[in-house]
Formats: sequence, structure tokens, C-alpha cells
Amino acid sequence: MESWSFKTQIFTGQTEHSANGTKTDALERLRLLEGERIFIICDPFLEGTPALQTVIDLVNTSNTYVVYSNVVPDPPIDSIVKGVEVLQKEKATVLIVIGGGSAIDTAKGINYFCKTIYGICVKKFIAIPTTSGTGSEVTSFAVITDTKTGIKYPLADDSLLPDEAILTTFFVKSAPPKVTAYSGMDVLVHAMEALVATEANHFTDALAEKAIELVIKNLPTCVERGTDEVARAAMHEASCMAGLAFNQAGLGITHALAHQLGGQFHVPHGLANAMLLPYVIMYNAANSNEAKLKYISIAQKLSLTTESDDESAQIAALVRCAQSLARRVGCIITMKEFGIDEVSFKDSFPTLVQQAMVDRTYPGNPYVATKEDLTRILTCII
Repeated sequence: MESWSFKTQIFTGQTEHSANGTKTDALERLRLLEGERIFIICDPFLEGTPALQTVIDLVNTSNTYVVYSNVVPDPPIDSIVKGVEVLQKEKATVLIVIGGGSAIDTAKGINYFCKTIYGICVKKFIAIPTTSGTGSEVTSFAVITDTKTGIKYPLADDSLLPDEAILTTFFVKSAPPKVTAYSGMDVLVHAMEALVATEANHFTDALAEKAIELVIKNLPTCVERGTDEVARAAMHEASCMAGLAFNQAGLGITHALAHQLGGQFHVPHGLANAMLLPYVIMYNAANSNEAKLKYISIAQKLSLTTESDDESAQIAALVRCAQSLARRVGCIITMKEFGIDEVSFKDSFPTLVQQAMVDRTYPGNPYVATKEDLTRILTCII
């Protein structure tokens, strides 16, 4: 027997009022807060901006608030500890995080340790993602870093889940093309990996398939015309769907290797995923019949192939689709293009492979990839 539920309430889109033709954004939900002590966590570049002020203005004057912007990539323990101190001092009753994956991970860490160590529970934890990429607003994972040792500590607990996620395009419309492209490719990989992961089921398949369709249709528009409201909303929802899918189904070796490329060579996460995905699809299809059939099914649903096409041709069509999308949105697809010379990259293979095999995403892959498999995949992106 399996059980699956969504703790997080998701609010998205705009409501059109026929009486006057105006639209109400999902952010308007913040007006419902009354008499609360609000702790706002945000990316540092948002503090003091008109965008953040817009959110603050939605919180009516019966509330008080404090802003905490000590957010950096790979959230360090120090910033979590300081945030816990601020939340305690302010006696916050509502936690709102506005930002990308690092900001949301920071908020998750602060909220988690307040509860588990000090027994302090906010009434409501609200996440407002500002990128269409991580899906962190609906996942029960977070990673914090000990900067003294360099060790990353993954947290995995349903209590990390926000109570509400507000999917507004207000912030994502101003995201630069490169950020949009890399985060969007991350969404595609989340969905592609969840589709074939070991814990996938019909529910996660449905979410993953829809996310894949939305990314392929809308990501180029978001990169080329960033203010397109319809495309941005579709990508934001795709990111959330993919997050819901992989939170239950798992991920795989694309992410396991991408994490190492980021740590060793500072390749942006979404870009590393974009480089690796085509080759992981080929390896998964060659080693797992179930994965192969799922790839063929999604290729047909995307109208890339038909049932009469040869199986290998259908896998090849899906691979070409992933590669062409990456190229269209401006992603480089080799480490050489990124500026890493072949000798240095090859010398790192043993370490990259060893670390990938103990990465928390590795067990989700549809087949147990060997060291030789992972090495060959890395060779493909030289």
C-alpha cells in the first residue's frame, strides 16, 4: 500500500474580475494576514527594492515584520543559526521566504531547527519562489553547509515543507535570460528523472509528463521574451509540478553527477544538468527496459515520434529534443565550452564518480549505474 499527500497548499495565477476587468495576483493572499509578527527571509539583492516593498505593502498595518537577507548559495550553518536567533528574538508567528532555492533552503533550515531544538513553531510558513527551477517550495529537502569542513548536510523531513506556496510571476518576469535558461533546464531534468526514478508511480508520472511538455513549449519564450506572462506562469507551474514529482519519485544520476560538476568546477547546476541529460537518457534506456518504454511514451506524447518508429529512433528523437532545447536557450553542452581543459577534467573523473555514487540522488536512478557507466557519461561532455 502506498500513501501520498500534499502538505503544501499551492496558490497560483491571477483572478480576473469581470466587474471592472482587473486582475488579482496570487500574492494578494498576503492581505489575509492580520495581527502577526512576520519574519521575511529574502535574497540579499531583494532587500530595499521596490519589488520587496510591493510584498511588504500587501501585509496590512495590523502586522509587524522584520527582513532577514543573510542568504548565500549552499546555505551555511552560520546563517541558519543567526536566522534562528532573529526568529526567536522577534517572536515571529509567520515565516515568509521570497527567493530562489538557497533562500528557501535557508528558511527551511531556520524553521526546522526552531522546531526541533527550541520547540518554537510558527503558525504558517509561506514560500514565494523567484525562479522557475528548484521546485523547493514543495519539496521536503534542504541542504546546509558546514563552511569549516566543507561538508554538506542534507535534511529530509516532511516538516521542512512550507504550508503554502505562492506561485506569482511578479518576480520571475525580471529574471535574466541566462538564469531563466539554466533554471528552466533544471526543471526539465527534475521531470525527466522523476519520470523514470525508482519510486515513480502514476501520479508522479502525470506531473512529470505535464512538466516536460510545459518546459519544452514555454522555456524558449521565457528566455527570448521574458515578460511574456503566459509563458512565465506555465514555467513557474512546471517547476512546481516537477518538484512535486521528484519529491515522491526521486531523481537519478544526472543530478548525482551535476552536483559534482558544480562542486568541483563551479558549473551552474541547471547548466550541468543540461549537459548530462541526453547521455543519461541513452544510458538509462539501454539498461532499463521500463525507463526505455517511458522515454518512448513521452517522445510520442510530445509528437517527436510515432508508434511505428523504431525504438532506437524514438530514444534518439527525445535526446535530440533535449539537446536542441538546451542550445536554443543558450546553454553550452561541453566542459570545453565552459573553459575546462580536457586533461584537468579527465583527471577529476575518479573523484567525481566516487562522490556521485554516494550522492543522495544516485539511488533513485532506474538502474544501478557502475563506475564505468558514470565515467563514460562524463567522457561524453568533454
